[in-house]
Amino acid sequence: MKGKLTAEDVQAARDYVTETPDKFPPVLVDKVGGVKRRKREASGEVLAVAKMDEDIRTADELYGDGMPYELERIENEVRFYQDQAGAALLEMGRRLIRIKAHEGHGKFVESLERLDMAYRSAAYAMTAARKFSNVPTLAHLGSSKIKALTVLDDDEVQELEKGGKAKGMTLDDIDRMTMRELRSNLRKANETVKKEKEARRQDRDAQEKAIAQKEAKINELDQQLRYQQPPTKEQLAIAELAGFDDRYFHELAAAMGAIRKAVGIIERAQCVPGANAQILSEWMRKYNDEMILLNGVHAELCSVIDNLHPVAMGEYGEAAADEPELG
Repeated sequence: MKGKLTAEDVQAARDYVTETPDKFPPVLVDKVGGVKRRKREASGEVLAVAKMDEDIRTADELYGDGMPYELERIENEVRFYQDQAGAALLEMGRRLIRIKAHEGHGKFVESLERLDMAYRSAAYAMTAARKFSNVPTLAHLGSSKIKALTVLDDDEVQELEKGGKAKGMTLDDIDRMTMRELRSNLRKANETVKKEKEARRQDRDAQEKAIAQKEAKINELDQQLRYQQPPTKEQLAIAELAGFDDRYFHELAAAMGAIRKAVGIIERAQCVPGANAQILSEWMRKYNDEMILLNGVHAELCSVIDNLHPVAMGEYGEAAADEPELG
C-alpha cells in the first residue's frame, strides 16, 4: 500500500533524529534517545540472564552428579567431605610425624618437597595429630576448625572430649559455629588470657619490689644498729619486728590472690548461658557458711589491727606456742 511506513523506515528516522539533534526539538530528541536507552538496558538484562543460564548449564555438565540441583542436599554433601577432610588431616599428620622421626629434619624437608607440601601445612597437620589423635569426637569438625583448635592446650582438649568447655565453648558450640565465629571466640579468649597473665606479672613485680624495699630497710636498720652501742630496747624491738615483714607480706598477698580468684570465678559464673539472678543466688547460697567464716576472719583481723598493744609472751596460750619460728 502506497505511503505506509515500514519498520525499517521508522528505525531510520529514529537514527536520523539522534544523530542530528540540532535539527529537531529537544523533546523529540529526548524521547527517541530514551527509547534507545531502554532498549539497550533491556538488551543488557537479557544478556546477563543468558550468561547466568550458561554458567548453570556448564556447572551442571562439568561438576554435576546426574541428580537435580537441591541446595540442602548439596550442602549436606559438602559437610560430609568437610568431615572427611578433618579425618584426613589427622591421618596425614600421623604419617608426617613418623617420617620426621625416622629421617630427621633435613630429609623431612626434602620429603615435603617431593610431596609438594608447605612446611607450615605439615606443621599444622602434625600438631593436630599430636593433640587430637586420641580425641575421635573432634575429627568430624573439618580440617579448618581442627587447625584453629591447635591453640588449645592438652587439658582443654580433654575437657572438650569429656563434654566440657574450652575457651568457653563446648564441642557442640564449635560444631555449630562458622569459622569466623570460632576464630573470633578464640581471639577473645586469648586476649583474656593475656590480660590475666599481665595482671599476674604486675602483681608479681609489685611483690618483688615491695620485698626489695623491705630488705633494703632491714639492711639500713642493721647498719644503724651495728654502729650504735648499745642498742636501745626500742631499736631491738624494731629490728625483731622487721623479721616478720616477709612472712606477713606473703600471707597478705596470698589472701588477696585467693580473693581475686574467687571474684573471677563468680564473674565467669554470671556468664553461664541461661543463668538468671535467681539461679545465681541459689548457687551462691551453698557457700553461706564459708562466707560467714570468711567475714569472721576478716573482722578478727580488723579487730587485732585496731587494738594493737604489747602482749606478754605466752598470753595467747598454746596457739602462740604452735607458731613456727621465723627464719
